[in-house]
Amino acid sequence: MKFLNKERLNLLIALCAILISTASFYATYQQATAANLQVKVMTMPIVEFSHGNFDIKEKKPLISFTLKNSGSGPAILKSIQFNYKNTPNSNHTDFLKGCCKKEYNELMKNIASAKREERDISFDSGGIVSSPTKNTIIPTKSDFEFLRVYRGDLSIDLWEKIDQERFNLSLIACFCSPLGDCYQSNSEHISVEVNSCPTG
Repeated sequence: MKFLNKERLNLLIALCAILISTASFYATYQQATAANLQVKVMTMPIVEFSHGNFDIKEKKPLISFTLKNSGSGPAILKSIQFNYKNTPNSNHTDFLKGCCKKEYNELMKNIASAKREERDISFDSGGIVSSPTKNTIIPTKSDFEFLRVYRGDLSIDLWEKIDQERFNLSLIACFCSPLGDCYQSNSEHISVEVNSCPTG
């Protein structure tokens, strides 16, 4: 076989070596990509928003707004946007003023009056309890109640108004995994990956 001389044989061996190296590199790359994807899935938080008007444990009327992490990794909450009737609000106070300004102001007056009169104020009297949301960590398979509205003499009008209007509220939550991957969820999509979360 005259066409397969020494030089051509060496060239053929070199080409085969290049092809084998390329295939090996591609296989290693694919394996690394699959491993990274697996780690990402294993640490991906899935955050859902829910609300209710009764506390089963306490057996009393209680409006609660909750974020639940159903994913496989913790969620670092970065921001929440409250959309009430398609109007965005950056915090729960703006939402309450937007949906129920009259009733909210009445509650504030009632609380101020009770303090002036040095009356005891308890949860049974009614009121609002909120928790900071920015950079809050929601562990895997855990609930984070960030807003509670108690029903009582001081807050009954506000409680009833919020109980009606909470169905007109939707949330856009932005959160990140410990690896730095960030996601956004709303009423239509749960944990859609985004480049980053709003800082404001």
